[in-house]
Amino acid sequence: MSSDNRTDKAVPPCVERMVQRKDIADTYDETFARNPLLQYDLALLTEWFDKPGRLLDLGCGTGRTMLVFGQRGCDVTGVDLSPPMLARAREKLDAAGLTKARLFEGNISDLPMDKLDPPYDYACCLFATLGYVQGPENRVRALSQARSLLAPGGQYVFHVQNLLYNLPSLHLPFILTGVGRWMIGRGEIGDQVFWRYRGMKWVILHAFRPRELEKLVASAGLDLMEIRHLNKSCSGPLEGERCRAWRSHGFIIRCRRPRG
Repeated sequence: MSSDNRTDKAVPPCVERMVQRKDIADTYDETFARNPLLQYDLALLTEWFDKPGRLLDLGCGTGRTMLVFGQRGCDVTGVDLSPPMLARAREKLDAAGLTKARLFEGNISDLPMDKLDPPYDYACCLFATLGYVQGPENRVRALSQARSLLAPGGQYVFHVQNLLYNLPSLHLPFILTGVGRWMIGRGEIGDQVFWRYRGMKWVILHAFRPRELEKLVASAGLDLMEIRHLNKSCSGPLEGERCRAWRSHGFIIRCRRPRG
């Protein structure tokens, strides 16, 4: 990991501990096998990434997206901060005959640019992975680096949680902890602090507001194509226009590198 202070702050200690946990990687696929979001986001990517090309999966985990698009004829590359996750991805890709798929260890806000081979036609960062990056400047950096690796017109798709949806379901101590971190300069409005997550303590995940997303995409030099509002189960799009900003479980954002 880079020694740059800005980049170090992008990765909170809870994430640094989480990515080293082999047990989390070994049980990841089984734990989330029935999660409807993992089916819906792949359906959207299949619709949007409709031609064979070169795909960069940022925060690739155990390689679920790489596996699908590699079998569809894409040239796939993945980056993840977790060595155990990358090991599981390698096993799955090799078993599927995708031995040319490339995997690299790296932080999505400080990518191993010298190892990657742009341009890519598509890039993605799914399952709220961007929310683990702390600090708005680091998230802009994450999207800016992805943009620089895309071909002109190349698409970037990412998923985040909705702060307004989560507020009523968060217990008061979680809200006060997040606000307290912001007041002492150790966090920001939108940070969710969970006491326990998959055996980890004090896990921090940033959730977003719609306007915050629009600003983020613009600051990274990307063109916003669509913000897909998710329904309560994350199994499909949110129906109806009333109070969408509050009712959306989260957002899947589709953007692209400008052609000019």
